[in-house]
Amino acid sequence: MKIIGILVCSVFLSFQLLCGQGLETFQNFPVLSGSYTNGSFQGMDGSEWVFMQCRGDKAIDLPTPCLGKKRNPLAKILSGLIYNGCQTIIFSYRQAFSSPVNLDLLINGVLVKNVVSAGGIADTGIIYSSDSIIINLPGDFTIELRQADSLNSGQVCVDNIYWTSCESGLGNEEDPFAENTGLPLKFLYYGGKMTGVISQTKGEKWLEIYSLEGKQVRVIKFTGLQAGLPMEDCQEGIYVAILRDKEKKKIGTAKLVLH
Repeated sequence: MKIIGILVCSVFLSFQLLCGQGLETFQNFPVLSGSYTNGSFQGMDGSEWVFMQCRGDKAIDLPTPCLGKKRNPLAKILSGLIYNGCQTIIFSYRQAFSSPVNLDLLINGVLVKNVVSAGGIADTGIIYSSDSIIINLPGDFTIELRQADSLNSGQVCVDNIYWTSCESGLGNEEDPFAENTGLPLKFLYYGGKMTGVISQTKGEKWLEIYSLEGKQVRVIKFTGLQAGLPMEDCQEGIYVAILRDKEKKKIGTAKLVLH
């Protein structure tokens, strides 16, 4: 099993320009209350993301935007302009209340995927994945998640949007430390099924590993600059790693690919 770690941190102007993919965990989403709000925030890709009629108290991994039902204007989230094209995209979502999810994903204003849930109180505990969606769109693009209709689409939480670039010459094999020596997180492959984490952030730290469905699969606490990270019981695929300080404030987010 091989592990590749790519750092995603808010200090980047553009994550996908460096590594050929992007990740939005909504770490800069500013709403934590149950009030439906309009506003904007800086995405992890560096562009300005706009949200309409979203609340912040129903989470997958806080902070998480929750799109409202029967809202005027229609509840949605829209990215700024993202560069280098989009080959595939995947995201997590969760039904917030009893009404079923009916959510549209649009790329450059064009509908590419509709996701749903069954409805009912029992379904609020399930975190769904959109599964990987093939886009194959070169050039600049925008990501939009919006309610499919203004009356019946239930409140829905969305999180952990991950996309790959389709521009030539871009990939995930570049060393993120090569020209950015101040980055706080890097992963190593030791061989077998043992991996490790290196942090350039001193002091006590917590590392949380989540699947794209939002399930926490690992959490470790360490104080040095390096620690072992056993992943032998994890399936191959994409994971999200969150590095926090001892007060559990987020330092940075990383993408892990196990294969």
